[in-house]
Amino acid sequence: MKNMILSALSLMLAGPAIAHDGLHLHPHGVEPWAVALGALGAIGLAALIIAEQRK
Repeated sequence: MKNMILSALSLMLAGPAIAHDGLHLHPHGVEPWAVALGALGAIGLAALIIAEQRK
C-alpha cells in the first residue's frame, strides 16, 4: 500500500515536467489545487506511516 501511495505521489509531482516540452519556469506559479493535493498526500502518507509504526 505504501509503495502504491509513494508511486502515485511521485507521478503527481512529476506530472508538470512530463506534460511540457523542455524545462522552463512557469511565471504563474503553482496552481492552488496542486498545493491542496500535495498537502493531502503528505498528511495521508504521514498517517499511514504512523499507523504502521503502531502495529
